Amino acid sequence: MSGTVPARETGRLMPWWQVLFRYSLFEAGDSSWSLIIVSTYFGAFLQAVLREPGADFGWAVTTGALIIAVASPLLGAASDHSGRRQPYLRFFVFAAVIATAGLTWTRTVHAAMLLFILAYICVNGAFAFFTAMLPAVSTRSNVSGVVSMTVGVGYGGALLCMLGLSRLVPTNALAYRVFLPMALIYLLLAMPAMFLAPDFVRRHAGRVDLAAAYRRIRRTFGDARKHRFLFRFLVADFLYENAVASVITLMGLYSRNVMGFQAGQIAALFGPAIVVAMLSAWLLFGPLLRIIGPKRAVLVDLAVWMVLFVAVLSIRPGSSIHIGGLRLDAKQLFTIVVAPLAGIGLAGVWTSSRVFLTALTPVEISGEVWGLYNLSGRTASVLGDATWSAILTVLGEGRRGYQAAVVALGIYVLIGAVLVVTIPDARPSEANFLS
Repeated sequence: MSGTVPARETGRLMPWWQVLFRYSLFEAGDSSWSLIIVSTYFGAFLQAVLREPGADFGWAVTTGALIIAVASPLLGAASDHSGRRQPYLRFFVFAAVIATAGLTWTRTVHAAMLLFILAYICVNGAFAFFTAMLPAVSTRSNVSGVVSMTVGVGYGGALLCMLGLSRLVPTNALAYRVFLPMALIYLLLAMPAMFLAPDFVRRHAGRVDLAAAYRRIRRTFGDARKHRFLFRFLVADFLYENAVASVITLMGLYSRNVMGFQAGQIAALFGPAIVVAMLSAWLLFGPLLRIIGPKRAVLVDLAVWMVLFVAVLSIRPGSSIHIGGLRLDAKQLFTIVVAPLAGIGLAGVWTSSRVFLTALTPVEISGEVWGLYNLSGRTASVLGDATWSAILTVLGEGRRGYQAAVVALGIYVLIGAVLVVTIPDARPSEANFLS
């Protein structure tokens, strides 16, 4: 079952296990790719194998994020024109798999950077079309459950990948071993969404009119006053995702270069974060979204991020504390305090933000808006990654440089929270989904 699906066959009649298999599994592949490639092993590969500084990794991520930021709204508008999401999803997934697998045999800096940037662009491009399928697989009554389940499945898959693949990399110098297995895992988990998930009904056949897509983008921005709260949320999301998108890359470097973790020890650090993220998506933010609404859930999540940044700044490498008769060193504190807070924060962003955006978005412009949402996130990644990369370039890759980068990210979160406060507490309605 692929291609066009009548609206009556979409998510409103699918039992949860079909949504899980045909849609949510994709997020397990996406989250695993981000954790394994971006957060953990590509940076280690650059530093330990190719002898490149960590800041260069940041600039590679920035370049990829900039390209996908420019392309995302255009691709979203094109998908609205055709009505389909899956053809675009398939293209980006296959390209991402090829580029990721190619890293296995790469031993030059330029080739590694090129393949990583290409893979980063394609993975994020695929994710944009995956999220744009949400109105086709959910309804007003179950969207919170679908999103929370999907995010939880994503983190569950990432945990299993980390536990399995970390055995291949006991030292940083062997980081290249994970690239081919991760490419195959990503493809396997993406297949159901690529071919089996409900899709929007085809609207237009033939080639996409790219000029018309650009005109739609311009018209959507021209209607910003009509959808002022939607656009205000996209600006707020842009600001706080400066922190969220950047933490995914920065914390891998911070844990290695400041806290002293080896690549093989990252599983012990990220394991608690992933478990907490998975449980938080299911047991915390799913109920919170239904009880207090998406706006307040976003604000709760941003408060967690502020606490996390304070904790990161407070834990000094080499220090320890005593709790009763138990002595905890800095690495242990980082593992049991910072990692779980990061898990809660990440789960909250990916659940509450998606539901809030759904509530603010008319279904007829959903593809375009989800493209703009991806633009917001990817542009945020550009600015966030460029921010900490520039700080490390100027201040050096010591503890002082990393802490200055953390402070900068905290400021972005604070400003984003102030903007969210000014947006009405909209909740999903029938106008946000396929009829």
